[in-house]
Amino acid sequence: MNTEEKAESLFRQGIESLESREFTKAIELLDNALELKPDLGGAWCCRGLAFGHLEQYEESLTSFDQALKYNVLDLQAWLNRGLVLYQWQRFEDSLANFTQLIKLEHFHYEAWFHKGNCLLELKRELEAIPCFDKCLELNPDYYKAYSNRGQAQANLGRLKAGLRSFDKAIAIQPDEAQLWYNRGCALLFAKQDEEALSDFDKALEIEPNHMESWLNRGVVMDRLGRKDESFACFEKALEINPLETHAWNNRGVFLRKEGEWKKAVASYDKAIECDPNNHEAWDNRGYALALMGKVNLAIASINRSLEIKPDHANGMYNKGFCYGLQKKMKLAVSWIEEAIKLNQEKYLELARTDEDLDILRRNKHFKSLLRKYKAVES
Repeated sequence: MNTEEKAESLFRQGIESLESREFTKAIELLDNALELKPDLGGAWCCRGLAFGHLEQYEESLTSFDQALKYNVLDLQAWLNRGLVLYQWQRFEDSLANFTQLIKLEHFHYEAWFHKGNCLLELKRELEAIPCFDKCLELNPDYYKAYSNRGQAQANLGRLKAGLRSFDKAIAIQPDEAQLWYNRGCALLFAKQDEEALSDFDKALEIEPNHMESWLNRGVVMDRLGRKDESFACFEKALEINPLETHAWNNRGVFLRKEGEWKKAVASYDKAIECDPNNHEAWDNRGYALALMGKVNLAIASINRSLEIKPDHANGMYNKGFCYGLQKKMKLAVSWIEEAIKLNQEKYLELARTDEDLDILRRNKHFKSLLRKYKAVES
């Protein structure tokens, strides 16, 4: 067996290991193949896939770049490279990748679909919708594009159009739990709680361990005042996946509303343990600590939330609340105003009615802030 044959043999073994999800073994075999034949583009691609499955995205990206070095027209390498960037949450880079793939092959429906997904993540829904439309023009049965188009439409407040898109996806693939879940999320966002609950229940009928549906079912139950059922849903989600950061966070919110502040903080700590970059958990943890009178610790926790997501309006609002507790009124009003600037509809109304801010009601700076926005509305 000559060198090239040995490389091909190792490559085939690497593919077998990749298909059996033995990713570390696959990488070792592929590295051995590439040592013998460095221009084996398929081996570089498979190596990229293996590292991607291990969430070692930098090594994965390097592998796909090497594959493209040997064949810049390798469409599959471009596709997988874009998916790795997307999983890495480098959405702008992923978008540029799929745009390049479309330049190489205009009729690549998956490239249009994934370009739409990147734009959706970047909150550029108006640009995402035509991408999903193009995907569906090229492949009318690609139900995922209908579903994600529905999400984009719902995000823009076009609920009826969104529901029509979800319905088309479900008509093609009625037994996929994720589609019912996605439709339920749109209804949940629109505060159509009973309809959302029906969709989450349908998802769970199809897939009883669909963790996300249990999680959002708990949110709906809480809104409907069915507290025991709400908490049971969060517990079920954690039974399915004990490392689900959002389930721990939602569990903490429930406990905080019940006045169980210490237990709520423990839940937020678990959420952060599962994902140290969960900015909502850091923020919620800070709010619960503030309610417990541990204001310095609260501010530190909220500051961490804002380090992770500097435009997190709720964190700004809660930071203002904390400064109010410390009687640092100018700072309190300043942070509350920052929250209002980011989301006037939500935080201006809260500032007017929230009992947490009663400590500020007589403060001249706070009164001036509310007068300013009242004048703007007039």
